[in-house]
Amino acid sequence: MKLRSFFSFLIAGVLALLGLGAGGFYWLSTQTPLNLLAGGPTTTPAAAVFVSKEVPLLVSMLVNPDRLEALRQVFATPEERSLAHAEFEQIKKSLLVNTNLDYSRDIQPWIGDEITLALTNPDFDDRDRSKGEQTGFLLAVSSQNADRSQQFLKSYWQKQSRADKTVQSELYKGVQLNYKKLPTAKQKAATVLPFNPLALPNSTLPSSFATAAIRGRSDSGNNLNFVLFSNSPNILRDAINNLEAANLNLNNSSNYQKAFQQLNQGRIALAFVNLPQPATEQNLQVSPNSLAVAVGVNRRGLLAQTALVTSRETTASPTLSEPVPALQYIPSASPFAVASTDLRNFWADLSSVVSVNAEVSKLVDRAIADIQQSWSVNLPQDIFNWVQGEYALAVVPSSSNSADWVFVAETSADSLQAIDKLDEIARSKEYSIGSFTLRNQKITAWTQLTTSSNYGRENKRKNAIVTEAKGVRATVGKYEIFTTSVEAMDAALKAAETGSLVANQDFQISIEALPPANDGYFYLDWPSIRSIWEKQIPLLRLIELSARPLFDHLRSLTVTSTGEVAGIRKATIFMRLN
Repeated sequence: MKLRSFFSFLIAGVLALLGLGAGGFYWLSTQTPLNLLAGGPTTTPAAAVFVSKEVPLLVSMLVNPDRLEALRQVFATPEERSLAHAEFEQIKKSLLVNTNLDYSRDIQPWIGDEITLALTNPDFDDRDRSKGEQTGFLLAVSSQNADRSQQFLKSYWQKQSRADKTVQSELYKGVQLNYKKLPTAKQKAATVLPFNPLALPNSTLPSSFATAAIRGRSDSGNNLNFVLFSNSPNILRDAINNLEAANLNLNNSSNYQKAFQQLNQGRIALAFVNLPQPATEQNLQVSPNSLAVAVGVNRRGLLAQTALVTSRETTASPTLSEPVPALQYIPSASPFAVASTDLRNFWADLSSVVSVNAEVSKLVDRAIADIQQSWSVNLPQDIFNWVQGEYALAVVPSSSNSADWVFVAETSADSLQAIDKLDEIARSKEYSIGSFTLRNQKITAWTQLTTSSNYGRENKRKNAIVTEAKGVRATVGKYEIFTTSVEAMDAALKAAETGSLVANQDFQISIEALPPANDGYFYLDWPSIRSIWEKQIPLLRLIELSARPLFDHLRSLTVTSTGEVAGIRKATIFMRLN
């Protein structure tokens, strides 16, 4: 071989190898599940064109389930991978229970990168009250192979028609609809069962089950190859109408567009809620209109951004660049803490927001009532009104079955007068007010004399009268510290010397994914607080059952507010997972 031919051959070989290497690198970079850390293939659900602007709830997963499972496998240890696979398989089976469908055989060959569920109306059959309330739903599953998905529907309904003579078919505006016909006889109202999002109602198909296949592209170029499922053919007809009339669908809602413009991180899932408005006019400081949530993947868990669209057009920048110094008095072992500034203003805004929803309002009121019962004070009037600087509220592990509370607040011009009022409340309840020294600090305690339950049993010399602390207070530097026990006060004072929550490694990991400019933190160590809150909040058990895979792996939950832009309040949530 001549030298020139050899070099020509060598150069051609090198170029070929470079081409193969570049092609291989491109394939790996596009196919690797690690790409999901930057978000899914799409940023907003194309299926939003099928639902109306007034839809109560829309939830979308913007990634193929198999890619999500692949990402879970990347971060799982070799010992955890089989368990992780089993969990995903269980979810798939739960979603298809009693449908005679198999995910691998019937769904996997054509499913694309979007699954959107919308609750279209609270009662789609409100003309017939004998059937009870029947929530209308629309499930839109994108198809990456329109022919395979249509073949799936054809095969499914052929099997159904052989077994059930109520199967109907019709052509509506060029779209084939298939559905089970509603029974003509009136039925009794269905028993209300606990809601399980991982299973269809009552673990069986609804009495009216309808499907349709949509093919084509939207005006913006988005893929509109979708398979639609619903519990009423009327809902599918409405979906087709919404697609044709762009001004009717959610994709052209101003609140929907404004909210998601503020959520700029990579996302694999999102949710949008049109919040119910009060039936009567209320003089609210802030009236919330809608809420958008975008969920992304972090190497340690899930990172979500929220945007609350309100009635006002104010803009406010975050007030903090680091955790408030008041946290130095929160013990490292605290499983729950809230820390920020200007509690008075925060409570006023929170009251306005939650008052729109009766259930949420009851939940907040109950949490406040539990604390008020421990301290025998009216928190909004006696505490919140004078706290305009830093504050921190936390649960402290206790040797008894009930947890202790610690509240740290920066002193203000009104704090001395507020403390005098607390002393008056204590006296009105016939509590004694006394002082003692603890860790070289003057401590004031509100106490009550009670009879010892052990008197005369184990030790004849035990005192018949014991002193029970109803509240403990101390002024330390520029802070007022309140606790529900002397033990909790000792832990708070010791925290500043030996290590507080801020120095806790778990807390540091839980806030490192959040924006450094924020308005404070809500921190929850789930394994530590789980047993305490399950006793106090019965509803929590139902929530856990509905999202058991998430709660089984939840390590901590941290929430922070990140300011307001033109009336849109933003927050970031980090769910650290095991």
